[in-house]
Amino acid sequence: MSDAPGPAGSAPGPAGSDEQFVVPLPTQTLPVTQHTRELPPTAPSPYAVQPGRWPPPAGAAATSTSPAGADTAVDPLIGQVGGALFWIAVGWWLFFVVRLLGRIVRVGFGDTLVIRAIDVGAEETVVAAVLSVVATLLLLLGRGRSGRSPLGWASLVLAVLTVVITAWRLLP
Repeated sequence: MSDAPGPAGSAPGPAGSDEQFVVPLPTQTLPVTQHTRELPPTAPSPYAVQPGRWPPPAGAAATSTSPAGADTAVDPLIGQVGGALFWIAVGWWLFFVVRLLGRIVRVGFGDTLVIRAIDVGAEETVVAAVLSVVATLLLLLGRGRSGRSPLGWASLVLAVLTVVITAWRLLP
């Protein structure tokens, strides 16, 4: 090995040596904020228990127990569950229509087409009727005035239709 400078005028030394750089450190002090143990303010939860006072203090107006006052305490989850059950019942009806169309393609039209399609899934029909009724109860009665929306009324129509068909076919 020779002590001659290497290519491009590098200093003599072992091959692959690391170069060292001097990095200046900042000397400016950073501002320090005071840390507190207080939590940031949050919006009140609709699920939190509201403190009540009974009997009300003298001179205070009694709280209203009318249906309009009850709308503020309605749980939003009730409407979501009712909507989900409604769409499950709609899905069952779509499945029923597909079953009818499949029977038409395989066998053709007949006098007892709908009756035979219902007889194939009698248990499904009962479950769909129960789900439709529960969805209607949750959407129309469980959500206060906000439940009386087009989805709630559509759920009522679907429940009546499903229960009527179930009773027509399965009850003696």
